[in-house]
Amino acid sequence: MKIAIIGCGWVGKRLARYLTDRNHHVIATTTSPEKMADLEAVAAEVHLLDFSKDDGFEFLNSADAAIFSMPISRNTWLKGFEKMKNIFPKTILFSSTGIYPQENKTFTENETENLRADILSAENSVRKKYPQTNILRFGGLMGDERTVQNFFKNRIPEHPGKPVNYIHYDDILKIVEEILNSDKKSVIYNIVAPEHPAIGEILHLESNKEDSENFGQRIISSTRFITDFNYKFIHPNPKYF
Repeated sequence: MKIAIIGCGWVGKRLARYLTDRNHHVIATTTSPEKMADLEAVAAEVHLLDFSKDDGFEFLNSADAAIFSMPISRNTWLKGFEKMKNIFPKTILFSSTGIYPQENKTFTENETENLRADILSAENSVRKKYPQTNILRFGGLMGDERTVQNFFKNRIPEHPGKPVNYIHYDDILKIVEEILNSDKKSVIYNIVAPEHPAIGEILHLESNKEDSENFGQRIISSTRFITDFNYKFIHPNPKYF
């Protein structure tokens, strides 16, 4: 399969390597010339593409699938994106669980109230152009140098009783592959590890019941994806990332 990863950042680079190793032809794009050499080591093609400046998308015409991994909360890519006339049989958008409000409840993909406006607008813009798009709302990205220990290396978390909504990139890579090989269209999935330990538990800090009750009940559910794909997470518990 010829797969375009449009916006090859931290996850995109790892995904390009993963798909290339599985004999897919990967087209990677970046806005940064200095990143091209690294991407050329993991993708068959690498192109500079800045939606705020360019409108030449012909090199994408042969792609069987497009994965949109632009910064979801920045609107700098929207006007350029709207100029695209390419046709893709399959499309995936990388979004964020940051779309859900900071409320003490469990959020599923059925939630429609008080969603973050900029992320929702970006999702809708992609869906308007490519209605078949499957949207993956990622929790906090983890793996390699991205660890809770590194994030709090020089500070103490304000609310150690707050549970995390994280996802290891190993699961992202496998999940994207699952979706690419499926017939799913126009579905939203929360992509978050199914277990939600408290930050303090991961860091071996003490937390109290009041802290957990007041600040610790925002949970993002990944049940829909687990059910649809009978998926077993490689890293189900962020405590062991």
